[in-house]
Amino acid sequence: MYLHEILGIKESQITSSHQILNESQSLQKKTTKIPLGSRNFDDVIGGGFSQGKKYLVFGPNKTGKTQLCHQLCVQAYNYFNNITDKKCIKNIFYFDTENTFRPERLKELLLPSVSEIDNLLKTILVSKIMSNSALLLALKDFDNIIKNLSGGVLIIDSINNHFRSDLGNKDLSFNKTKNKFLKILHKINELTHKHNLMTVVTSQVTSNFARKGNIRVLPVGNQFLNHFFSEYVYLSKNDKDTNFVQLVNSLALSEKKLLYKITSKGIRDLKL
Repeated sequence: MYLHEILGIKESQITSSHQILNESQSLQKKTTKIPLGSRNFDDVIGGGFSQGKKYLVFGPNKTGKTQLCHQLCVQAYNYFNNITDKKCIKNIFYFDTENTFRPERLKELLLPSVSEIDNLLKTILVSKIMSNSALLLALKDFDNIIKNLSGGVLIIDSINNHFRSDLGNKDLSFNKTKNKFLKILHKINELTHKHNLMTVVTSQVTSNFARKGNIRVLPVGNQFLNHFFSEYVYLSKNDKDTNFVQLVNSLALSEKKLLYKITSKGIRDLKL
């Protein structure tokens, strides 16, 4: 007896495994990916950062989180220069909560095409964010700016800077702080799916006392973040100052851990 007979429905209402596989492969081919420029790093995240996905990049200080954001700006700019689709957003939206955005660093990364720096800066729309209330308001305004468009890059460095500060504010209740943070996460999720954005956010971290192993730190507010981000990119450094990038908690890709180094030209492969 066939499956549609068992279920009591028409055969045409059954989607075969071959159809699902073909549709999945077709979707993967159409998905826009922007590589970071390091073969090891790109290999870990499946060839590059993908359109329609939300990435949480976390790790201790000096592992390259802000460096990654600057480098992605340059890589996205190079990618946008080859797009002719008028409905595609050709901008990078950079929400800077830590005051770490540096145009001069972009100039270093553009070498030898430093003459392009003015065009690159016109492509990046930077918002300096001084509080979580300001971040939520900026995200709502952003939704109106990109109305009926799709395909841009959303970068937030970092997502939990002000959340962490609010947690230490005795004048703010935990529930109020939590609810505002959740509203921000809901809005990011909505924007990513609505406008098919490539969303990359960095995260401040706290020590991981509960788990013995490779993951020594966890994102601040991880109990909320893990409901919204399926792609966790963990940056770490061992006692010999060797950097590792590791993909954890991915729904689509297998976990990998590879080497990288931070240079004046950006994040690059480290070969031993």
